[in-house]
Formats: sequence, structure tokens, C-alpha cells
Amino acid sequence: MDGDQLKHTKTLLLGTIVLIMVFMASAAGCTGASEKQNTTAPQTTSGDAGSASSSPPSSSVSAVSHTELQKFLPAAPGGWQIDDKSGVTYTTDGEEWSSAWATCSRTDNPDTMATVYIQDTAGMRVGYWAMWDTAFSIETDDSSVKSTTMKGNPAWEYIDKTVGDYSLYVGIKDRIIVFVDVDGGSKDDLYAFANSIDYGGLSALK
Repeated sequence: MDGDQLKHTKTLLLGTIVLIMVFMASAAGCTGASEKQNTTAPQTTSGDAGSASSSPPSSSVSAVSHTELQKFLPAAPGGWQIDDKSGVTYTTDGEEWSSAWATCSRTDNPDTMATVYIQDTAGMRVGYWAMWDTAFSIETDDSSVKSTTMKGNPAWEYIDKTVGDYSLYVGIKDRIIVFVDVDGGSKDDLYAFANSIDYGGLSALK
């Protein structure tokens, strides 16, 4: 894949991320108060997920509340501060799913931002699972998208060194997904957040 193709692919991927984040922020409101939204499930396509699983679970489960997910949002690593925490419960085709998130910034440079999302979709391919299902591997000198693992869980890592954008999606039991994004920072910043999350606790949620 040449540079122009990679740029086009990254633009599509990052554009989708931005649209999802804007939608969820507007659904939650400025105060971060709990509310329920009726949404249409995003259309998804199956991608080459490599070693990262993308099949839905075989049994029916119910999503935990967004307030429960908020308990798993990590504390800010050294040199960072939490600017906001919020959450929301959505309804898609009569089924509820939940999302909680925290936004952070560097204490020495507020333009360097990080966001952590945790979503329980109860097995529905909505939210960040829609991005997961379109992922495929790419690598150039400055950018990469690759399948990896995070503490035994399948994951996708997105890196664009040209703009300092570093992201990680971690899938847990094809139900809960964690999305960590650092804008203007480094790969070390990304994993400072990602490594501080209690994946075992999330996996144990009923």
C-alpha cells in the first residue's frame, strides 16, 4: 500500500472516530448527566482482524450501567490531570448498551489530550465495535495499524507519528471494548493509560 492509500485509509478511520466521539459527547450533554438515547445501529463490515477476535458472543447478556463502567476509568498517570468524566446509556433496537469516558490533559501542556472510553454493548456491534470490525493492518515509516494484545486481550493499535496520534482498542469477551486515544503525545503516554486499566475486573462483569 503506497503513501496516498495509507493517508486515505487513515483519514477514513480517524474521521469515523471523531464522528463517534462527537455523537457521544452531544448525547451525554455538557453536564455529563445520565440520560438514555434512541440510536440507530451503525452499519458495519467485516475486516481482516488478524489475531483480534471480531465475532459476536453466542449467549445473550445485558449491559451494565454506565455508572458501573465509570468505576473502571483509570486515574490520571503522572503529569496528567482528569478534566472530565461522564457516561451515558443508549438504546438500540430496544436493547440497552452503555458508555463511560474520561478526558485528560497534560499538566505542562493542556493541548496534549487523552481520552479513555469503556463501552459495554452487550454483544451488539455498535459503538467502537463498529470501528473494530473495519480494522486491517497497515505499516509505513510514520504510521501503522496492527493487531496486538493488551494483558491477554485482543487489541488494535493505531499510530500516526506525523501528528502524534496514538490509539488502542481492546476487546474483552466480544462485549466490552476499551478505547484509549492520545492526541499530541507519545506511545509511552498511550500505554501509561492503557496499562492502568483493570481488564480483569471488566472481564468479570456480569
